[in-house]
Amino acid sequence: MAPLVAGLAVLGGIGSFGTVRDLAVPWFGALAWIVPVGINLGILALLAWDLLLEYTDMAWPVLRWVAWCFVGATVALNAAAAHGHTGAMVMHAAMPVLFVTVLEGVRHLIRRWVGLTVQTRRQRVPLARWLLSPWSSLTLWRRMILWDVTAYSRGLHLEHLHLREVARLQEIHGRWMWRWRAPLSERIALRLQAAEAAFSGDAPTQDRGEQLVHAAQAILAEAEQSGVRLSQMDLAAQLRAQGYRIANERLRWLASAVGLRREAA
Repeated sequence: MAPLVAGLAVLGGIGSFGTVRDLAVPWFGALAWIVPVGINLGILALLAWDLLLEYTDMAWPVLRWVAWCFVGATVALNAAAAHGHTGAMVMHAAMPVLFVTVLEGVRHLIRRWVGLTVQTRRQRVPLARWLLSPWSSLTLWRRMILWDVTAYSRGLHLEHLHLREVARLQEIHGRWMWRWRAPLSERIALRLQAAEAAFSGDAPTQDRGEQLVHAAQAILAEAEQSGVRLSQMDLAAQLRAQGYRIANERLRWLASAVGLRREAA
């Protein structure tokens, strides 16, 4: 599959390169090749940069907008090379569209791999913590991986509980000998503590979601009785006025959840 995708990208790139280069010859002469190379490399660089910033939680949409401006430019240049002939315009435009489609497919695949397309992407342990305390950062990262903890703050909470329990065992059985002197039941409880804390962290989130859905249902029911049709933003405004906190990214989820539940009722 990978060779086929790479081959399609190469074919699209070569077709677009030749067309844009020939179109730029009257103005750039022997340097006409820099126009298609600059456009294609610009698209690659901007999309890669946008992906990197999104991964580091510093997303800047301008990069993606500019990349798509380059995409529009290369499609327009390829279409212009047909000199108004419809069939030729379609054939010329197909090459850059193929190239860009492959790039977007690869970009989406990378986003899926690193978890950018879902809400459960694991937060990274900050670099400063790795530098100041590498060993404890390694154990924290390991615990987050083992117990599927995605939030860094939640991982810190688990680490705090673990260290507090270890300190208690050290006080009773000695700083170094607690691993052997502590009863087996207490050592097992220490291992299971992380699992219990990790799994119990889902309940408050679920309860808050349930409360949010019930509040939204009540608002919608009152609006229907008054003959008022609410938008998602209106619903969010009324929820916030009642003291609920909801991010704009969750509005679609809330609208879907309320709609499904209302239909089920």
